[in-house]
Amino acid sequence: MAAPKGGRVHVRIGWAYAALMSVVVATALTMSGLAIATPLSIRHFSHVLSAEETARFIAASRDAGIFLAYLGGVTLAAGWQGIGVLRTRKNPKAFRNWFSVGLNAAVMLAALFVLWRGISQRNGVFLGMSPVGLFVSGGNLRYLVRGPQSKMSWWYDHLGAMIGTGIAGYTAFIVFGGARIFPALAHTRFYVLFWVMPTLIGVPTIFLTVAYYRRKFHEDGGVKKSPNPQVKAAF
Repeated sequence: MAAPKGGRVHVRIGWAYAALMSVVVATALTMSGLAIATPLSIRHFSHVLSAEETARFIAASRDAGIFLAYLGGVTLAAGWQGIGVLRTRKNPKAFRNWFSVGLNAAVMLAALFVLWRGISQRNGVFLGMSPVGLFVSGGNLRYLVRGPQSKMSWWYDHLGAMIGTGIAGYTAFIVFGGARIFPALAHTRFYVLFWVMPTLIGVPTIFLTVAYYRRKFHEDGGVKKSPNPQVKAAF
């Protein structure tokens, strides 16, 4: 975010970030698949579980697997969009393919499923995080279906999508890794605030960042001024 956009440092760090997030997504989908398909095989138990304990563990493990897969899907959709709009900015229609549309449609359905699970189970985390998938997939599909609405639409979509990967990634880390790092805090009712903190910080950041660049590029509906040579140089 701090490096000059389009500069060598920004590009190199961006690709390094994309590579690392790809590993995170692959790991998340693998772990979630194991948690859903074979929950008893991925955990060592200090004692033999009763039938009731086994049922509770399987249910909890599958819920965690569903949530982790959902976050992995959101991260993948946001990252794919962030890179895709950048690479196809001169020909946006090239990005409207079956994989891009199908991926975001799947994330939207997953978000609705997580919302339903949150309502039916009164799960605050599921309820709180379901709008993130709807926000990411809805914005991505709007770009794919309607196409860019201004010359710099790809820029705004790129920024929003890459910040979106951070929201999902940090949330997954706090939910699944934070409990091991802060075990005392994890067992309090206030820990849920940490789960939604990336969303509470990330979503306003997207809107503020996009609004800033809309003003910079004179696409905010205000009076247009003569083009800035430095903006042209970025392309």
